[in-house]
Amino acid sequence: MKKSTISLSSQYLDSQLQAIAYSMDALIPGLYIWLGWLRISLGGSLAEENYPGTVHSFWGVSLILPGYRIYTTTLDRQDSIL
Repeated sequence: MKKSTISLSSQYLDSQLQAIAYSMDALIPGLYIWLGWLRISLGGSLAEENYPGTVHSFWGVSLILPGYRIYTTTLDRQDSIL
């Protein structure tokens, strides 16, 4: 029983990283912070159903402002639409 709980929580964390990557790729204004299992998104959007991208770094911070102003600690995203 414990094993299924771990896999469900890891799927949830993966979907959170995918939502962060999608929001960054789509240039949706917001503040995105990820550090290990901690995920904070102020703004952004959920990823589309077939979106293949995710964030591949252990930690990072990204600030996207209106007018395509992007400040980020990482550009290490694979399968992104950019």
